[in-house]
Amino acid sequence: MNAPSPHADTPASLGGLPQFIRYTSTYPDPSALVSALRSGPLARRGMLAGFLWALVDGTHLVSIGNVGWSREMIDRYSVIPLELDLPVVRCVIDNEASIDPAVPFGRTYLSAIDDHFLGEQFESLGAVSTVSVPLRHAGIVVGALGLVTAREWEAGDESRALLDALSSLLGMWATHPRSAALDSPAPIGPREWSLAFTPRQKQVLRLAGEGLSNTEIAQRLMVSTSSVKQDLQQAMRALRTHSRQGAYDRAKGLGLLS
Repeated sequence: MNAPSPHADTPASLGGLPQFIRYTSTYPDPSALVSALRSGPLARRGMLAGFLWALVDGTHLVSIGNVGWSREMIDRYSVIPLELDLPVVRCVIDNEASIDPAVPFGRTYLSAIDDHFLGEQFESLGAVSTVSVPLRHAGIVVGALGLVTAREWEAGDESRALLDALSSLLGMWATHPRSAALDSPAPIGPREWSLAFTPRQKQVLRLAGEGLSNTEIAQRLMVSTSSVKQDLQQAMRALRTHSRQGAYDRAKGLGLLS
């Protein structure tokens, strides 16, 4: 009998955790793995959508797979800087899973800048709970799983045991040489709606907050004025504001300029 393909198609249904464990041994690609979670061990808990992130350079979570999300959600949260106060960031820093209500998620964690956006996203899915799980290998966090469910996720012993099992299982899958899940995450760079600003974008925002003009910022950083303008425009879009000062204030309030 032939061995399963390293990137086998996701079965229509995997049932419970034992079947999912066997599936991980085929080393599927990350998006197929998240799909398998949704159709398998987390189906009865009403999993709707999820992200898998790799921890890169100890500073960012970078998406390696997802299922169920809109393009806007993927663009927004494919790269997450660890400065952001989000449950998935907290679970990585604390090395502990967390469960939160889906509403009012944006107002609670992102100074309301994503309250309307996340409200629409979660409402369209029918999300009730958000769950964040660190991916652990040998006690070290190597990434994270973030998902939303249609049912309230009760924080009992059974739930905690399941999340701990997934944390270890996904950590072993991610770090196994046959998986290659952590080998080539998307590069961290300017993205239209991402809050993962580049070092230069942060410099531009700080100097704009000091009241410097685009020309003065360009001279200070020895770049073109058009580059400064582009950096500011991208930051303002990402921070959902139409002013330079508003972008600086929001970035500082979110801890993105530290």
